[in-house]
Amino acid sequence: MKRRIGIMQGRLSPRPPGKLQEFPKASWRAEFELAAALGFDAIEWIYEADGAALNPLMTDGGRREIRRVIDGSGVPVRSICGDYFMVERLAGDGADAVERNCQELERVIDAAAELGAERILLPLLETAAVDTPELRAEVTQSLRRVAPRAAAANIVLGLEMEIAGPQYTALLEAVDHPNVRAYYDVGNSTAQGFDVASDIEPLLPWLFAVHVKDRRLRSTSVRLGTGDANFAGFFKQLKSRNFTGDLVLQHYFDTDPRGAAQHALSFIRELWPAEVKTS
Repeated sequence: MKRRIGIMQGRLSPRPPGKLQEFPKASWRAEFELAAALGFDAIEWIYEADGAALNPLMTDGGRREIRRVIDGSGVPVRSICGDYFMVERLAGDGADAVERNCQELERVIDAAAELGAERILLPLLETAAVDTPELRAEVTQSLRRVAPRAAAANIVLGLEMEIAGPQYTALLEAVDHPNVRAYYDVGNSTAQGFDVASDIEPLLPWLFAVHVKDRRLRSTSVRLGTGDANFAGFFKQLKSRNFTGDLVLQHYFDTDPRGAAQHALSFIRELWPAEVKTS
C-alpha cells in the first residue's frame, strides 16, 4: 500500500507578499509539473473568496484546463482547500447569507467531483471559528444540509478546527454523517498548546486527512522539525490505527519554494515512508 503525500497549492510558487497562502493564478499550471518532479502524489487546490469568480475551479472551461494539466503531469487534485468559507461563513452571518454560502459549498462539491477530488477542507478557525454553542449548533445544521450532496458526489467534507480533540470529536458526533470527517492540522493544534500525539487520539475514528506544518507555541509557522510539534508521537498514533488517508504539506517557506518543498517531503518521508507492507 502506498502512503500518499500531497502539497498545498502555492507552496511551489514565489511566496505572495505578506502572506503564506493564496491561489497562485500566474503559476498554478507550472506547479503540477514541479510537484511531479519532486515526487508529490497530489495537489490541494485553493478556493478563496478574494478572486473567486476568476478561479478556474468554478468555470466549465477552467475545469477542462485543470483536467488537461492533471493529465499532462500525472498529478491529481485530490482535495480543495475551502478558504472561501472563512469569509463567507457557514454560521454566524444571518440565515440568508448562510443559505447562500451553503449553496456555494454545493457548487464547490460538484466542481470537486468533476475534477476527481475526494475531499473539501472546511477551515472552521480564525474568522470562521465556531466558538460558542450557538455557532456550533448553526454550523451543525449547515453541514447536515450539505452532507447529502457531498455523499451523492462521493466527496468528504473535512473539518479543520483549532480546538481540543474531545470537543472537535463532539462536533463531528453532533453532525453524525459519514461524509463529514476530521481534517487535522498538526501545526495549528501545536500552536494552541495541544500535544498532537494525545490530542489526535479521540479523533482517529473520524480522521480522513492531515495538514502537516510545524509551529511554535502561540506563534507562527516554522521549518519542519524546528517548532514544537510532536511529530514522532503523532505518527506513532497514526501507525497504531493503520491510518490510510492523505497527508498534505502546508509547510513554511520563504524565498526558495522548491528547496522548502524538498526538505518538507524528505522530513515527513523519514517518519511516514511511502510504502508500507500489508498483511
